[in-house]
Order: sequence, then C-alpha cells, then structure tokens
Amino acid sequence: MSVLDSCGIRGREHTVMEYMSTGSENKEEFDLLLTDLNMSEVIDIMENLYPKGDLTIYKDNLIALHPEKNKNEERTESLLFSRREVSLLSCVKYGTVEDLLAFANQVSNTAKQLCQHRRQESGIILNMIKPKNGRYKIDSDVLLFPWKLTYRNIGTDFIPRGAFGKVYLAQDTETKKRMACKMVPVEQFKPSDVEIQACFRHENIAELYGAILWDETIHLFMEAGEGGSVLEKIESCGPLREFEVIWLAKHILKGLEFLHSKGVIHQDIKPSNIVFMSTKAVLVDFGLSVQMTEEVYYPKELRGTEVMIVHERIAPYIS
Repeated sequence: MSVLDSCGIRGREHTVMEYMSTGSENKEEFDLLLTDLNMSEVIDIMENLYPKGDLTIYKDNLIALHPEKNKNEERTESLLFSRREVSLLSCVKYGTVEDLLAFANQVSNTAKQLCQHRRQESGIILNMIKPKNGRYKIDSDVLLFPWKLTYRNIGTDFIPRGAFGKVYLAQDTETKKRMACKMVPVEQFKPSDVEIQACFRHENIAELYGAILWDETIHLFMEAGEGGSVLEKIESCGPLREFEVIWLAKHILKGLEFLHSKGVIHQDIKPSNIVFMSTKAVLVDFGLSVQMTEEVYYPKELRGTEVMIVHERIAPYIS
C-alpha cells in the first residue's frame, strides 16, 4: 500500500495541491491530515503526485506548515557549526585545506581571547607531521633549532626573520623530517599568512605542512630551504654567477607563472623571499599576497618592502 493509500487521499491530489498553493481558507481538513504526517511523508506525496514536476513552488508552503521544524533545523545547523569551530581549537589533528583555513580564521577572530589563557596546543596538519593523541608538543614531538646558515657561520643565536615572525629549523622526533617553522605571535597572525600556500601547490612554492597554535604563538610548518636565501648567499659569497642567475630565474619564473595563472600576486618578491633547496629554488612568505577577483588589480594600499618596490608602485603615493 502506498503512502497515499494509507493516508486515504488517493484521488484527492488536486484538492491537496489547491489547499497548499492557493492559500484557501478551507484548510481544516488538510491540517488534520498533516498532523499524522511527518515532512518526509509529505515530500513522498508530492513526488508521487508530480513524478516529473518541479516541487520548488511548494517549498515555501511546506516550510510554512511546519515552521517549528524549520527553526529546529536552523538551530541544529548553527550548533553543529559552533561545535566545529570549538573542535578546531581543541587539539592537533589531520584535516583538509578547508579545515586549515577555518582554523586560521578562527584564530584570527579570537586572537585577544586566546592571548589571555592558552597552553594546550591546537591546529590542523595537512601532511608530513604526525600528531600524537591530539597533540604535537614543542621540544617533545618536534624540536626547534636556531637556523644555521650554509653560506656563513655567524653564531647559533642567529635567527632569520620573516615579514611577521622568526624562522627556525624544525625536526619531527619520530619521522626525522626536517622543516622550516615560522613563528608568528597570535595577535599579528592573519589568515593570508597561510591561504596561498595551503590552496596552491607547486614545486617552486614552499609547501605548507600545517599550522599549530601553542603558547600564544602560531607555528607554521613548511618545506625547509636549508640552502638559505638568495640574500644570504649574496651577502656571504658576493654576486651570483651568470649560470646561477639563469638557473634561479628559471625556477622562480615557473613559480610566478603558476601564481599569476591563478590570479595571485605575491607583492613581495625579493632575495630574502627566495630560498634554495637541494635541487630547486622556491618562493616563501606570502603574507602580503593577494588574489585578484578582477582582470585589473588596483591596490588600495602600498604593500611590500620599501627598498624593493618598483617606482610605478610608489609614484601615486609621492606628493
């Protein structure tokens, strides 16, 4: 027996539709019918009556007939979203790029509260790092070392600085994987610090492995450029030779071509933001990057490193 037969309304399809679509005042009989039906049964009735039709014109009527159910669904969705936000800050776990971006936004939006009391680490890992029982402890699961440059020896206290933080050499104690760890104070952290590296993968862009919040500091783990930066090599060894410039340009232009094909502008290309790997060079530090939404980009503010910005960018700001 079909749902229509069990409800005793076989042959009354048009009457039911008329009640729902015309707003007839004669709704008592239909209201009595609905008291014994749940929403899934009503939908089954509609599909039986109009197997090839579009039911969207009746959607508002169905919601209006059960407003309390609709409100409950909205509250449930809101609660689930709230729980997801809380869970992102509760532990360290594997996640998707979407999870990492949601974590970055949550940290940025609640930076002041997080600065007041935060000892348990939390974060999202994409790969290369192995959280243990929801934790990834500094000095236990991962060791951080001052960065020792390949091209010069200036002491163990030297720590290169990125746009908004310090960079350490990190090593996972279990996998022995060596990484770069950029440390950004939580009050200075912005989602843009991770968005580009998380969303776009390319061999000439330093790969982001994950972001972890611990002790009021965001730790960004990424591919390590253990050969140092172009700036460090120039300062220690002098100008690059011609074949080195050609090799370097080939790698960086490949990375920039990929970024531009995705509508991304780095906005801070300079020797210190190009680092050497064993077999390639990669771009780092995407904190000032933007993704274009139109064919032409009109910057609203002057962004970049002062001595590196081209004249065309500075001219509009010179009185």
